[in-house]
Amino acid sequence: MRKEWILVTMLCILSVVFVSCNQKKMQVKKEIVIAIIPKVDNAVFDQIKQSAMEAARELGIVVTWEAPTSIDGRKQKEIIENLIHYKVDGILISCNDAEMLKAPINRAIKAGIKVATFDSDSPYSDRIFYIGTDNKKAGKVCAETMMNLYNKAHKTPNQIVILSAGVSAQNMTERISGFRSVITDGKISKVLFSLEMPDYGKELLTYELNHNNKINGVQMVWGVPALNGVDSFPALMKFMKRGGVSVFFDVSRPLLKYIMEHPNCATMKQDFHSMGYDGVKNLYNVIEQKPYKMEILYDVKVIDQHNAAKELDSI
Repeated sequence: MRKEWILVTMLCILSVVFVSCNQKKMQVKKEIVIAIIPKVDNAVFDQIKQSAMEAARELGIVVTWEAPTSIDGRKQKEIIENLIHYKVDGILISCNDAEMLKAPINRAIKAGIKVATFDSDSPYSDRIFYIGTDNKKAGKVCAETMMNLYNKAHKTPNQIVILSAGVSAQNMTERISGFRSVITDGKISKVLFSLEMPDYGKELLTYELNHNNKINGVQMVWGVPALNGVDSFPALMKFMKRGGVSVFFDVSRPLLKYIMEHPNCATMKQDFHSMGYDGVKNLYNVIEQKPYKMEILYDVKVIDQHNAAKELDSI
């Protein structure tokens, strides 16, 4: 009887240990991994990257930065296919080609990965949410700002050239559409597509400025070529010196210094911090089945000669 009692006791202890171990295993949670895919790895996205990593530290998750080696949408497609293979929990992507990336985004969703877009959307895909600039409104603000600059200079639009990035990028399409809602095509000389390549963008704009002296307005809906400063862009600098009107996009210290000293230009500031920080947090909520926002839009801030110095002090 004593042996039987000891055996029963030992079995009870073992069963308690087994149950306890199983409970601990059930409590161990898989580390959440979110991959961020920018259009390309350039300085414009640095703030997004930093803010995304900040959100990741606060949430105790892993965020990886998966930048393509070129602006070809097929590179982003390859990255998505690899991320499906590695079974990440979430993908946050700025789409180089809205249409081309629709199918791979949908495949990732079907594989159980939560996919959202930032900066440049793929609106007809199954992506869960978009976070970024209200790009159509931003294009409208660009045009209104340009008209204000013309009025202050007592000039009228003659021929305006627009510098864009990729032909199929949703954010570029929307900005141009917003611009055209204010300034009609009759005043727009040409739209130049630089394919996210700053040097190529400079070449395209240089050629137009050197071969068409009727151009008196430059609108950059993609502003990277001017971020090193107008002084680093000889054709643009010459254009500005002879009284041209320019509206840029995004900010940098050299560009802000130039705007401080010149009344006939301005630029648009996007909220890159919120795109990265809130983008990761909102996608985390989707993964964790918590309440989330289906769309988060930010307005651009107009920076001109009156507030450029204050903006410069803040960066």
